[in-house]
Amino acid sequence: MEKEKERENEQRKYPIGAEYYTLYEEVGTGASATVSRALCIPLNEIVAVKILDFERSNCNLNNISRESQLMFLVDHPNVLKSHCSFVCDHNLWVVMPFMAGGSCLHILKAAHPDGFEEVVIANNFA
Repeated sequence: MEKEKERENEQRKYPIGAEYYTLYEEVGTGASATVSRALCIPLNEIVAVKILDFERSNCNLNNISRESQLMFLVDHPNVLKSHCSFVCDHNLWVVMPFMAGGSCLHILKAAHPDGFEEVVIANNFA
């Protein structure tokens, strides 16, 4: 069932352009990007949109380009693959699946402040 859903998502065409997405609340932030929950209007699907600001002082275009390519090409069940990416004004938008439970980092900070126990890693990340 999980593999079927992955194949269906891979076959879906996510639109390229900010006008196709309605941004909702910010769900995460980092050194060079913010992540917002958003609606992909044509597909009527909730997604996450990571917005990387090219004008931030610590922004390196080569690193951003590599990260965007890696997120699109990655093929591992424990790593999110981006649906698409595009430039809007001075930002790179990366559209990804929305994970309502949060990121691994959020779970780690909230439930395992001293780190994951070995049994958690062995069962979930092997």
